[in-house]
Amino acid sequence: MKYVSIFLVGLFFIISCAKDLGYQQAIQGNWQGVQWSVDGKPDARDAAGVKFSFTDNSYKAVLGAREEAGSFRVEGDKLYTHAEGQQEIMVKIIQLTADSLTFDMNRGGVSEKLTLKRE
Repeated sequence: MKYVSIFLVGLFFIISCAKDLGYQQAIQGNWQGVQWSVDGKPDARDAAGVKFSFTDNSYKAVLGAREEAGSFRVEGDKLYTHAEGQQEIMVKIIQLTADSLTFDMNRGGVSEKLTLKRE
């Protein structure tokens, strides 16, 4: 029984790491915003003004008139970004396909979703 437990824990660890590596690799590339919604309704923010570029463990972002760069990591379905000189931020990845990426974000208790397409 002890060996079965050790095997199951090891299998769970391997599967968890494989998923993290899958997202970490799948998110690599350049992304352009296409839709932004707040509380499920389209928002006036210009999604097209949002761009992300993920390379290895670093990223660059254009968020309207603001630009930032730093490091990132993926753990499960969570994307953690750490811009230079700022606090780390976490967003949930709710969809990641070959050509589409959607984040679920929370800004002061308000639910926001940002969908991007691969450039």
